[in-house]
Amino acid sequence: METLTTKYGEIAGYQNLEKYASGTPASLIFTERLEIKTPVGVITPQYAVDDHGRRVLKPVDFYENGNLRKAPLQEAADIETRYGKIPAELVMFYDDGTLKKLFPLNGKLSGYWGEKDEYALAEHLELQLPCGTIRAKPINLAFYQTGNIKSITLWPRESAEVKTPIGTIPVNVGISFYEDGSVKSVEPAEPCTVETKIGKISAYDNDPEGIMGDINSLQFNNQGDVTALSTTQNGIILRNAAGGEIKYTPSKKESLCSEKVEVTTPLQIEFTNETVRFNHSASEEYNLSDCSFEIIDYGKKILNPFFICNCS
Repeated sequence: METLTTKYGEIAGYQNLEKYASGTPASLIFTERLEIKTPVGVITPQYAVDDHGRRVLKPVDFYENGNLRKAPLQEAADIETRYGKIPAELVMFYDDGTLKKLFPLNGKLSGYWGEKDEYALAEHLELQLPCGTIRAKPINLAFYQTGNIKSITLWPRESAEVKTPIGTIPVNVGISFYEDGSVKSVEPAEPCTVETKIGKISAYDNDPEGIMGDINSLQFNNQGDVTALSTTQNGIILRNAAGGEIKYTPSKKESLCSEKVEVTTPLQIEFTNETVRFNHSASEEYNLSDCSFEIIDYGKKILNPFFICNCS
């Protein structure tokens, strides 16, 4: 086996080598210990399995310029960030070598090792962020190339108190940020009233589509104005100048876990400077200046899909 020469040193113990057309390593699995110096600290790529839910060796990926792209680690390393040192078992980089994303844990979820096992190992981190101090168990943290925080993804059922343009609210799933540090989006952990271009609406998504914290249902622009939300508690009556009336409300659908149970599907609303759009449909977009809007109570019991599925 040839010894690979990389910008991080010579690699003698490896397997499953893949190369770019240029001949530089694209991916490989380490079979021997090697400490690598990176801009965010010294890391040791995974080279052996353990009893920490990791039963297979995972590859280390490189960019064609030779820089690390993704590295699962043998043991947690303290990664240097603008927000202090954060322990990580998986790190990802931009092609210029700056930190892109880190995962405090990197277990293998399987029939023998599940989400609950991984969550039990997760530790609470206290982070001093632009939106205030957050104490929670994150799945991952993403960063801009400048080093500023881009998003945080939280473990399911984990929540944190977050300062947003509408005040401090409990948030789950995730939080995303603009590069200047202002809050871009959050996933409210419970219904919260927000001021919008058409009136006050209760924002809450009982079944968020995303599993990462980059995009969440309650969204803001740089000035702190609401640009999108989901609601399970309000409907909208839209009236145009010609006297026409259209009513938008949350809807119902059959639970995936029980044919006898219906769950609420949120009404989704988006805003631009001049328009409002419902349910992501271009055919349901209206000029704000051409219509009047009445916010009404939906008035029906909200059932959360995850609650139904977890009941026996």
